[in-house]
Amino acid sequence: MAGLSGGDYVTRQIRALADAVRREGAGGVGTRSFQLAEHLAAEGGVHRGDIMTATATLLAMTAWCDGEAEAAGRFAERAGEHDEESRELVTHLLRLEAGADRGWLPRDQAQALLEYARRERRGDLATRLAAIAAPRRGRHRRDNQDGR
Repeated sequence: MAGLSGGDYVTRQIRALADAVRREGAGGVGTRSFQLAEHLAAEGGVHRGDIMTATATLLAMTAWCDGEAEAAGRFAERAGEHDEESRELVTHLLRLEAGADRGWLPRDQAQALLEYARRERRGDLATRLAAIAAPRRGRHRRDNQDGR
């Protein structure tokens, strides 16, 4: 959302969806979240499978964090109902965001994401990955323990 204008209609809808997910993840059924996701697919030009998979996944994560394992399982099952490409995209996006939070990605995850970005012609993902993977000033990696 950082790249979207604050007053943009689609941005407002995305924010509404994020708020709904936060409210509905804890044991709810996600009615409002899924309605907003459907609306974004119809009006915002977002691929339906992508937004529905992402919504269900985020609801599952929210429910899990709130201690609602049963609801988390239901939402996870719902996320699995959509096409393989949407599930793959959401997996890569979650890894990318987790990596951004930590400031790095494990090599195998970074490689898989880079391959996905190339295959799907998603330069935005490759650029974001490059920013995370860039070496940070002041940090040095030693190849062995004795510093040689």
